[in-house]
Amino acid sequence: MKVNGKEVQFPEGTTVSQILDNYKIDRNRVVVEIDMKIVDESEYDTYIPDKEAMVELIAFVGGG
Repeated sequence: MKVNGKEVQFPEGTTVSQILDNYKIDRNRVVVEIDMKIVDESEYDTYIPDKEAMVELIAFVGGG
């Protein structure tokens, strides 16, 4: 799978939540897009991306 444009390997069955944990990203401060579709936060614990998926992790940054 590709995450933010980089080829990465995760064990089969890895969920979106586990991917976020791997990158130490707060699930409340990110939008996850898989193959051009936004994944609802309620699905993070059960959604398992395909090994060929293109995953984009878009983190919110505060400031002003």
